Amino acid sequence: MNFTTMLTSLAQISDTENPTIFPFPFPMHIALAVISVIFFGYRFAVQKRPFQLIFAIAVPLSLLLWVSDNKTLFYAIGLIELILILLAIVTSIFSKSKKEETAAASADSKTEKADSDEAEDEDEEE
Repeated sequence: MNFTTMLTSLAQISDTENPTIFPFPFPMHIALAVISVIFFGYRFAVQKRPFQLIFAIAVPLSLLLWVSDNKTLFYAIGLIELILILLAIVTSIFSKSKKEETAAASADSKTEKADSDEAEDEDEEE
């Protein structure tokens, strides 16, 4: 059984088998997961913000809900998703992008240079 056969057989799952889990069918769920991985992966490659990588991992994890009707799996994935979303929120608040870090570093170096120039000027005046 190869990957395409697996996707084809999983896509044939009736929507009435899991009516309360998702309001949309399995093929649409796969499409949205693939789009989100591409989007967040690209944004992470461009901006290097950690929360984008976390979302690129978290969204496809929801596909595991289609594997089984086990309630333990359902709640475990829900807990993992909640932890990843909270982690993404925290990292989006506390992380800086590369541009912000370089701008802050250059501003710090300019401030230090100006302070040292002022100190030299004061020494020369004495």
